[in-house]
Amino acid sequence: MAEQGRGVNIAAWVAGGLLCALYLFTSYAKLTGNPAAVEAFHKYGYSDGFRMFIGTCELLGAIALLIPRLAMWSALGLFIIMLGAAHAHLTHDEASHLPVVIVALVLLAFIAYARRPRALLLS
Repeated sequence: MAEQGRGVNIAAWVAGGLLCALYLFTSYAKLTGNPAAVEAFHKYGYSDGFRMFIGTCELLGAIALLIPRLAMWSALGLFIIMLGAAHAHLTHDEASHLPVVIVALVLLAFIAYARRPRALLLS
């Protein structure tokens, strides 16, 4: 039983590291005003303020994914953001973006599950 717990912990660290890198990359594009990110948010009907808000949430969430007591809460927050991203892509006929969104959602759900026993305010 201890090995299974150790394996889940290792998998949570790997998933958290991969997602941290993903969200650092995407938040950087949003926060620095990358033309592609700006254009996408405008195309979806969202303001620059909302782009900055999402970028900030992604940056803070990326960092928190690497802190075990915060990782569950971070994963849940980023999960909500990714549900919004899925909705935006589906309503704008951009199904090609969905595989990345689905993989991120699955990994975020796993992290939330794996880190729940150590989560701040729940442990």
